[in-house]
Amino acid sequence: MDMGQKQAYEPLVIQANMDRLSDIYELIHMTIKAIYTKYYSDKAVEFFLELHSKENIANDISAGKVYVVIFQQEVIGTGTLDGNHIMRVFVSPQFQRQGIGTLIMDFLEAEIIKGHGAAWLESSLPAGKFYHNRGYITKGYEEYPLGNDKVLAYAIMCRKNFPIDPKEFNAPSQLVRREMELQGIDLDELRTVFPKRLYLLADSLYDTMLEKNAGTLTYHVGGGVYVMDHDNSVGFVKGEMCSPGIAAQAEDLIAAGAKELIHVGFAGGYPGTKIGDVVITDGAFHDTAVAGLYGCNGEIVRSTKELTDLLCREMDAKGIAYRRGCHRTTDAGYVQPYWSAKYYEDKGVLCVEMEGAGLFSVAKFRSCRAAGIYVISDSGSGDDWNLGWGEKALEASISKVIDAITNNG
Repeated sequence: MDMGQKQAYEPLVIQANMDRLSDIYELIHMTIKAIYTKYYSDKAVEFFLELHSKENIANDISAGKVYVVIFQQEVIGTGTLDGNHIMRVFVSPQFQRQGIGTLIMDFLEAEIIKGHGAAWLESSLPAGKFYHNRGYITKGYEEYPLGNDKVLAYAIMCRKNFPIDPKEFNAPSQLVRREMELQGIDLDELRTVFPKRLYLLADSLYDTMLEKNAGTLTYHVGGGVYVMDHDNSVGFVKGEMCSPGIAAQAEDLIAAGAKELIHVGFAGGYPGTKIGDVVITDGAFHDTAVAGLYGCNGEIVRSTKELTDLLCREMDAKGIAYRRGCHRTTDAGYVQPYWSAKYYEDKGVLCVEMEGAGLFSVAKFRSCRAAGIYVISDSGSGDDWNLGWGEKALEASISKVIDAITNNG
């Protein structure tokens, strides 16, 4: 398909030339009159029309800063780029909510990150939600006087996290390959025999598993992987603490060949749970930097639904009672102010721990399946902190979960 055919079937972003000046000007002014009048006073609308004058647009075209979206030889969108500053993004009203704005922004941001670390823009009221959903954060507000004691306020927004390609960040594979070479092991061969499912066990859960002599230490990677005696496709390892620790560990284990990572740990319970309850999580509300660094910018990092469903079926088959829902991952395990706890309680969160979001973020980034099982070991905070260590209910749940892992894989 040549360029002409491609333009006929899908929108295309190209750099604008002076032949497009009138089309761009008319699109912008038509959009302002159709959309901005719903949000702004006549004086403010007049300001925007003057700001995007034919002369200003022409100057930017001459400087090579203006881009247009062409569809069937028609200009249906435009955007202007000045260094790392995005300006004058407009989409024809009849083409809005069809991905054209996203197409323009993807293009402009891709240009920016070739030489800059962040994208900046000023947002109008109609566009604020769109930019926010792309990951832009409001950094401040500016005002422009309109006369008669009236001002136009607008938001200054910035985005510094952008989609990343896992293939460009293959350091874990390089590192694990070298580690294996030093042990006389070929990584490609290792990946054919490495356990596909690994349980990352917290502290005493790991110790309990060792006491059962259920596996053999086989691979010195990711902290030392034990392979289950009853099923060599399943193994376990002592899980690292906190999101950064378990994220780095997950990277190594995935590079070695793991396809499923299941975190089994302890958590503080929110109201409605009690010591010894077992929680199978659907995902983690995250108060941790790791999630954002791996491109998970939403409030929740989800576990893998298919794997979580499978764990629930396995627990059902063993007759182990559990709660299912979302939990919270935090980097500050000892700082749980009331207002913060209340926010997540109102969200229906069942418990809080310090690793899940880190694991789920890496797993999503590397296309690995991940899930989490948590045993409620404590609740409350401060003087009302109820520690469950030594309680029969907690010890019984630990035993049940370990037995389920040992006997089921």
